[in-house]
Amino acid sequence: MSVKNLDVLFNPKRIAVIGADDDASSIGYNIFRNLLGQGFKGSVYPVNSQYESVQGVEAYPKITDITKDIDLAIIAVPPDEIIPVLEECGQKGVKGSIIFCPDFKNRVNDLQLILKNLIQISSKYNIRILGPDSLGFIRPKNRLNASLFPQIPPQGNIAFIVQSVTLSTTLLDLAVNKNIGCSFFISVGTKVDIKFADLIDYLGVDPETRAIILYIESIKNGRRFMTAVRSFASSKPIIIIKPGKFDISAQVALTHSGFIAGEDKVYDAAFKRAGVIRVDEILDLFYVAESLAKQSRPKGNRLAIITNSGGPAIIAVDNLIRFDGQLAVFNHDTIQSIQSNLKAIKIIQNPLDLFFEAPPEEYHTAVKLCLKDSNVDGLLVIHTPSYSSDPRKVAQAVVSAARSYPYKPTFTLWMGEEQVHDAREFLNTQGIPTFTTPEQAIRSFIYMYRYEHNLNLLLEVPEVILKDFEPNEDNAEEIIKNASNEKRLILNFNEVKEILSSYGIPVVPTHIVKNEEEAIKTAEIIGYPVALKIDSQKIIHKLEYGGVLLNLKDQISVKKAYQQLQTLAIFLKDPHANVIIQPMIVEHGYELAIGVKKDPTFGSVIIFGTGGELFEIVEDFSIGLPPLNQALARQMMAETKIYKYLQTQKKYSSSLKHLEEILVRLSHLVIHFPHIKELDINPFFLTEENGFVLDASIILEADVLEGFQPIRGDFCPPHLSICPYPDQYIDIFKLKDGTSVI
Repeated sequence: MSVKNLDVLFNPKRIAVIGADDDASSIGYNIFRNLLGQGFKGSVYPVNSQYESVQGVEAYPKITDITKDIDLAIIAVPPDEIIPVLEECGQKGVKGSIIFCPDFKNRVNDLQLILKNLIQISSKYNIRILGPDSLGFIRPKNRLNASLFPQIPPQGNIAFIVQSVTLSTTLLDLAVNKNIGCSFFISVGTKVDIKFADLIDYLGVDPETRAIILYIESIKNGRRFMTAVRSFASSKPIIIIKPGKFDISAQVALTHSGFIAGEDKVYDAAFKRAGVIRVDEILDLFYVAESLAKQSRPKGNRLAIITNSGGPAIIAVDNLIRFDGQLAVFNHDTIQSIQSNLKAIKIIQNPLDLFFEAPPEEYHTAVKLCLKDSNVDGLLVIHTPSYSSDPRKVAQAVVSAARSYPYKPTFTLWMGEEQVHDAREFLNTQGIPTFTTPEQAIRSFIYMYRYEHNLNLLLEVPEVILKDFEPNEDNAEEIIKNASNEKRLILNFNEVKEILSSYGIPVVPTHIVKNEEEAIKTAEIIGYPVALKIDSQKIIHKLEYGGVLLNLKDQISVKKAYQQLQTLAIFLKDPHANVIIQPMIVEHGYELAIGVKKDPTFGSVIIFGTGGELFEIVEDFSIGLPPLNQALARQMMAETKIYKYLQTQKKYSSSLKHLEEILVRLSHLVIHFPHIKELDINPFFLTEENGFVLDASIILEADVLEGFQPIRGDFCPPHLSICPYPDQYIDIFKLKDGTSVI
């Protein structure tokens, strides 16, 4: 169904409340009262066979008894009546419905059957469903309160989409008390029909909405969601809070929403790729939305701090560093100007510490000098009232100075409550975000920077690092097809090597040896020291079973190692196990991990991080969504500690470029073969010049046992949440000013 028919639901002229009641404790009573008593100009019809009238309005036994056309049906009946009531709505020609049924999934006997029936009715009659288990929605512009919340928040330009019923009431209460204006407030409930993506598509083109806030517990269709948010993130800030960062909280979200929450790092990667802002705390939703509405986004993460009190500034710096921000370093001109204009300051550094009784004029001068500095991306002004200061006059001085630099964001922190209340009100009316704690101010600055950074990444023209890249798809396809015919899901190492080599991913020279003599002979040819490994369909991680024997320096150690691996093959009951031999890598380098996994929400994802035995110990890895280009690959790796360390090693500059290429090649492999469930390269050994695979495994999807289905052509494979752009339609050229355009 199109987004267009959502307008009938959110902009109705006639509404029927099925289950409207005179019992003040009932859902039907409260919904009907809210629709009648808060200024909605449309018509509202109560439907209840037990009453002649409800709250003084003539009632109808069934919705089909109403002679007028109905745009929106609000269903507030017991769970066992929902299906027949929705069927009647469809027969009436209703195109929009809200199902109110608190704790819905725990009140029905067969949840999946009920959901299936609701979907069938929705499709049969082209009727949109919000819910079940929805709190409803509010549209302040129309004075339309189709919810259980007793008040309508102020009209504004922020749309709220919330999955949790209980959190809906909390956010609404905060919006009302903080006087935060809303264009829409929508509680999605169980999302049987209307999903997050539908609402983002609708609100994305809504002229009243300038920012979208979402509380998400789970997403079922990652591709649909990504398509929606990527369409509007650059024009309207989308701010998300999603709990479940840790295993225990993720399990709570799973239990509550009834669906798989997904690995949190994958959600993080998806949100970054889409250009949306993810915050950690509920209040951050409001602060970030307000800051984005009032100030320009910072171009970098370098913050200057002006303060008249050391304590709050120290807390601010601690939080800035904790959130990967940078304390701006003043340039020479700024330092000289401060020396000339603020002579009382003896130590010129960031934070710039004014005296406790600093007058408004000194704040004005300091603000202008800091914002003028090219090393400064944003400014935080902290003021603690003294016996001689006037907080409002200081605020006026800050506003006056900041107006000269509207392209750099200014944040303020006026410490205290009653004494600074008037100053805070003034700052807010002048479009300067003001906060009550250093933590809030720093988080807002960092979130705004991340938003700008993510959007710029989407627009960055990547370097074409695979100019003549023509992978041997046929070879890789033949290997997977052969495994399918043999009813195997785990490929042997030689097959994995062939597939990786088909995409230009280098693998260390590897030889299969059939007996002790062949092992010794091969070792003599390739040169000592060598490594022997078992290659068995029974195990994926060889080290856990003692299947990797390293640094073998002579014939005796090779013979003994071969015998040991043969014993392991017997233990594993794998008569088809092979022993492989590889040269030991003697040059200096680092072990990395590169892989692919299937996420239940977002499909295939790519993993990069510290490898070898440290992979599971240090948990230093990042996740990216294919397709990857050079810029995205570099950004993905830059999130890891190992990459940041390697950047400090000048000898590895060329091999880091090689790594970008490896990830882009792997991305192509992932796109071409949805048959791959898991691909694990660990370790990938990085040297000063390049790198190569030392060990790897591939596990195929179970459906290949039913037969191999080739995937070819310019289309969007179902295992990707972001569709790849056909290579033959991509070209890069430069404008007259040298700007690269793709």
